[in-house]
Amino acid sequence: MPSAPAAQVPAISPTNAWKLATQGDARLLDLRTRTERRRYGWPPGSPRVSLLRHILWPAGPGTIYLCQHANRSKLTGRRGAGEVAGGWVAWERAGMPVEH
Repeated sequence: MPSAPAAQVPAISPTNAWKLATQGDARLLDLRTRTERRRYGWPPGSPRVSLLRHILWPAGPGTIYLCQHANRSKLTGRRGAGEVAGGWVAWERAGMPVEH
């Protein structure tokens, strides 16, 4: 029996994700590990959340997930949450704010 197709996760550019988060129109949640956050930084105000918890019980619309390369965030899409297109790598390339 074929498996069900993966949920499509709306990809949101780093610039638009930051705009939505700073205007209070979305929550930006960081799925990366503590080690990744220490090494690379994080978007200001973006809490680190449990990958496992958010795979099992993802947030819905109004939430944007961030991971390192936009791979883990695809596992959270079945309730309508978005992801930062390109992940942390794209965030840095776009010159978005970084906190350490």
